[in-house]
Amino acid sequence: MARPFHIGLTAASHSLPLLDSSTQGLAFLRDLISRWTSGLDITHLGSLAACVSAAPAVWRLLRMAWHEVYGWVRQFFISSVTIPGRDPLNRHVTNWVLANVVQYQSIRSFTARTQTHPSAVIDRAAQLKKTRRDVQYLPHFETAWFWHGGSLFIINRSLESFHASMTDPTYDGIGGEELTIGCLGRSTEPIKRLIQSCQEYADRQAQYFVIIYARDRYGMSWQPKSRKPIRRLETVHFDDRLKHKLLADIRNYLDPKTRRLYQGRSMPYRRGYLFYGPPGTGKSSLSTALAGEFGLDLYEVKIPSVATDQDLEQMFQEIPPQCIVLLEDIDAVWMDRESALQEQHGEARSSCTLSGLLNVLDGVGSQEGRIVIMTTNMPDRLDPALVRPGRVDMKIALGNISQRSAAQMFLRMFTPDIIEAPLLLSLGEESGDTTEKKDADMEPEQLRKLAAEFAAQIPENTFTPSQLQGFFQLHLDSPLQAASSISTWVERELSGLTSDDDIEIVGNGHSR
Repeated sequence: MARPFHIGLTAASHSLPLLDSSTQGLAFLRDLISRWTSGLDITHLGSLAACVSAAPAVWRLLRMAWHEVYGWVRQFFISSVTIPGRDPLNRHVTNWVLANVVQYQSIRSFTARTQTHPSAVIDRAAQLKKTRRDVQYLPHFETAWFWHGGSLFIINRSLESFHASMTDPTYDGIGGEELTIGCLGRSTEPIKRLIQSCQEYADRQAQYFVIIYARDRYGMSWQPKSRKPIRRLETVHFDDRLKHKLLADIRNYLDPKTRRLYQGRSMPYRRGYLFYGPPGTGKSSLSTALAGEFGLDLYEVKIPSVATDQDLEQMFQEIPPQCIVLLEDIDAVWMDRESALQEQHGEARSSCTLSGLLNVLDGVGSQEGRIVIMTTNMPDRLDPALVRPGRVDMKIALGNISQRSAAQMFLRMFTPDIIEAPLLLSLGEESGDTTEKKDADMEPEQLRKLAAEFAAQIPENTFTPSQLQGFFQLHLDSPLQAASSISTWVERELSGLTSDDDIEIVGNGHSR
């Protein structure tokens, strides 16, 4: 009877090799555990389990003790300065920390969000494509220790305010949370020197950019709206004599000697300008170019969006000196109650009054040291009290483009040192046309002659600079084709054809 059993077992072992291997493995593991626990006292296992269960409580106790010790050290041996969130100084300090401290430390925690601001792309064709947005990774640090100037600093960032800022779509991850700067010692002088270094770093970073400030979406505070590269004044086309006069006047006003003269004679140190002209003549562009020319920040106030006089007053109280305040569409302010008729006709009106506007410009509590620029498309609607000397010291008319300015714009668009080589290369590779390369190598004298021929086709003081710039956007790749196509464009614009059948078809920047 034993023999059949032996044969059956052998057959099963051949038919189930995996089961046999598993059985041998379990037997080996059981034997290993038996040997390991044979000499182990069962009371030791209980002690080990008790230690493991007590570990979280010990960890909490150690953390509590550390916070108590750190609080005691901070109270008696650490000086600190707190900078509120969304303050411009907060942004300067955060930028400095990210550039000089965080990048050298081992950061393993980041916050990822979709990049809302478009990155710089040279290839214009790539800008037209529907591409995936870039991802922005923000260092998720809460505390940073570092040495600077022979002192040990610690910066604490409130992550609660950081998470609140992340819900704002305009937030770029910098300067949106409360910062506390601590320094080992009882003096705050090292912290003040650190903050000064942060400000100097911010000045160096911003020397090629204009920071444009606007009210946040709640209307509560001024926030950086955008950072634009400095725009050269030659890119804003209007009367050269008037342009030089304007520059000389602002330069004289910003001279420290002028400020001392104003103060010595008890005169309010203010300067106001009125830019007026049809839409598209460059009023806002000129304001941005002036801010870049003189290294000033630009604070943008859209009058139709201001709700009340109290809001306007609050906005002006928070604007620092040494800046440009741009009051756009100044004609939208309530000049009188008959303006309600204009509102009924669909024209944008503001709820703030003329008296409220005059009060923030030169009232008792108004600040000094600013440059106020007012813009309007309809200067005839402005109240004489608003544009009198002392409130408006110079009026600049920005009209349609002249033939001289058209020639200057042509040269600016096609001067070889402005044309980007990568752009020409990419377009040449895609189209297989070498016209762009030949145009880029055009001699300066030939380019000037072509600019004169181009300008001769444009009627004097007929088109706005923005209209002509729109034409150039279709022909940025070839000055020859721009010069040959301008006459057709002028005829179309003068004829006033705006139907869909007359839309120009453009391929690779060439009109057809």
